[in-house]
Amino acid sequence: MQVAVVSGGSSGIGDACVNKFLQNKYFVYNLDIASKEISNENYRYIQTDISNSKQIKQSINKIINENRRIDTLIISAGKHLSATIENTDDKQLMDLVSLNMLGAFWLIQSVIPYMKNQKRGTIITIGSDQSTIAKNNSAAYGMTKAALASLTKSTALDYAKYNIRANCIGAGTIDTPLYRSAIAKYSGSSGISLAKIEQEEALLQPVGRIGKPEEVAELAYFLASDKVSFITGALIPIDGGYTAR
Repeated sequence: MQVAVVSGGSSGIGDACVNKFLQNKYFVYNLDIASKEISNENYRYIQTDISNSKQIKQSINKIINENRRIDTLIISAGKHLSATIENTDDKQLMDLVSLNMLGAFWLIQSVIPYMKNQKRGTIITIGSDQSTIAKNNSAAYGMTKAALASLTKSTALDYAKYNIRANCIGAGTIDTPLYRSAIAKYSGSSGISLAKIEQEEALLQPVGRIGKPEEVAELAYFLASDKVSFITGALIPIDGGYTAR
């Protein structure tokens, strides 16, 4: 049985990935600070702060001790911040960098030795449309997502000789708890109704709607398949055409 590790698997895109891989007979580990219990014998939740390198290493060691292998790593844990450079304080910046950037680095660093030993593995990072473009009031968040795409590409080049693939998903506006929290905060600060904001967000997308976590999970599962073993080092958008303009 193949083993998938998902960071941030308790909600949003990570949760959708957990469910998709379970449906396809993977043994799935969810590394998240928030608990998520699922009634499935092939699922394990391990409480892990992804911004803490020591906890990451302990969790990966536990997985290896239990299952002896990691076939797919999906890095989905992340947080958002709506702010310009001037409006971003040091704590906000370091919290964002520690989770979105350093957490991804430490996860890959911890898993790579085992994938090298197996001579196979896939790494999938959940990036953003802001991995390639900029948006207003998103300086620090956009910086972390651009860095994540670069880290993914470097990993693909460095470890291709070990049959390890790494790809980044450029997720656009997706209906997740993170998205819901962001628009709720914007509604509160602007006085614009949630319904109006949702309508405006949908109209910003060429396809006329925002995405679903399950759609991103489908792409992640596709990228993990041996049937597409020639795809590595790619940044693949799933954003309703937003970055095509």
